[in-house]
Amino acid sequence: MADATGRTIGGKYQLVELAGEGGMATVYKGIVRGAAGFQRAIAIKHIRPEYRALKTYIDMFIEEARVGSELAHPNIVQVHAFCSDDGSYYLVMEWVEGVDLGTLIKVYAAAERQLPWATAVTIAIGALRGLGAAHTRVGPDGEPAPVIHRDVSPHNVLVGVNGIAKVSDFGLARARDRAGGLTAPGTLKGKLLYLAPEVALGGPCTVQSDLYGVGNLLWEALTGTRLIDATTEVEVFRKLRAYAVPPIAERRPDLPAELAAAIATSLAPDPAQRFATADDFAHALEDGLGRWAEGDPIARLGAAVIGVRTQVASARTRSANLGLDATDAHGAAPKVESEVMTRVKRKADP
Repeated sequence: MADATGRTIGGKYQLVELAGEGGMATVYKGIVRGAAGFQRAIAIKHIRPEYRALKTYIDMFIEEARVGSELAHPNIVQVHAFCSDDGSYYLVMEWVEGVDLGTLIKVYAAAERQLPWATAVTIAIGALRGLGAAHTRVGPDGEPAPVIHRDVSPHNVLVGVNGIAKVSDFGLARARDRAGGLTAPGTLKGKLLYLAPEVALGGPCTVQSDLYGVGNLLWEALTGTRLIDATTEVEVFRKLRAYAVPPIAERRPDLPAELAAAIATSLAPDPAQRFATADDFAHALEDGLGRWAEGDPIARLGAAVIGVRTQVASARTRSANLGLDATDAHGAAPKVESEVMTRVKRKADP
């Protein structure tokens, strides 16, 4: 599709450079200008032209704007505005200077290094705080109006150079105050490898399925491999039907026992055996982190993000010097649907 860099939308939001492209949308880094030379970096998400005529995708995009605008929390990527320009829709969001969790995992795995467990746990705690705010949302009438994310996956958790983790992309979320769904009943939502077993097999999305998603991400961040290791949908469903979680201590013997137990609880096959709330899961992780980790976990996470960004930038520079596209250096095409400026390798992506 044509690059819209340089374009100004809504009279004040300028698209500065392409940040990444996903299956449904393109993300730009942009700036918004104000009086006396004021300007601020923003992320601008633009629905791809081939989906602009499809009502289902437009409805999902509008839903992302609606839900995101009502979720104000430090661990959720904030939605600033939603606008239409020349027949297309744009979502204006907080710009997170950092990387997504998928990038962090892949860079460590490519270097054959293990992500420090305290760093992985710090990211999970931030994601749980954001999800907890969505799960406990209250509507304008003061009544509970919880939002289930439904797509907790590595590229939807962003980590900044300031060490703060944020949940992004509520495009598949459904608040219970919505009268109808966004897709036909029975349609599979989210990325199959990251769905809770009961959801992948036709059950409802719940708080517990979101918490399974965080446990799944923690498993992958700590081991460098996916919890459900499969290459076809048939194989994924077969493994989910026979779902069993191997003890993470076999892969990470350095992980404190109480943290291993918390992860096992979040990944329990029966949703009723998982944590009741995101806060319960976060508290279990915080207790273990506080007891066993030394130093400032936020500062440590920020340093890890800066290190990963440096490695990605170096790889891009080497590629340019060799006359290659940045994707060639990483062996595959980029996959960036989040508000980060990076290119990542996708060898293991579905």
